[in-house]
Amino acid sequence: MWSPDHSKRIRLLKNLTMRVEVNGKDLGALELPDDPVNTMIEWSQDSQAFYVQVGGNAISGQVIAYAVVNAKLQELRAPKLVAEEFAKHHFCKERGNNLYAIRWQKGSQQLLLMPEVYDTSDCGSDMGFTAGYLAEAATGKILKRYSSTQIEAIQRECWPEKLLDQTPKKADHK
Repeated sequence: MWSPDHSKRIRLLKNLTMRVEVNGKDLGALELPDDPVNTMIEWSQDSQAFYVQVGGNAISGQVIAYAVVNAKLQELRAPKLVAEEFAKHHFCKERGNNLYAIRWQKGSQQLLLMPEVYDTSDCGSDMGFTAGYLAEAATGKILKRYSSTQIEAIQRECWPEKLLDQTPKKADHK
């Protein structure tokens, strides 16, 4: 998958790794988390960063994000720190939580993320609960929070219909 400016490319290989290239130079391989069934890669509009969203089945999601800095890959902190912040307040003890990337903002500077408690009954009263976090991609600093209703409306605007069909429907828990 080429970056918008066509200077960078990500190749997904059969051995569940990705190769990242800049101007034809191989920056190395990245392993995908778990054993993904679904993989979505999205470059930032300025071609400086990308995220990889993987799902192990119809109800799981994880996100990793990287910036290309001086021809090297730098992991961005936003996905990890947003997931940790959400888990402090909403967490499924049986399964953990999901994390979905909604979109890049301000080029590659900000990432809008949607954590979710698994939408299964063994997750208790928080099952299916979502929230939204706009964070600085590099530092993970949370800039804005969104309610379930707000982030799900933004998700419907940003995601192709085909992807939404694979994502469990969310309930707006209070």
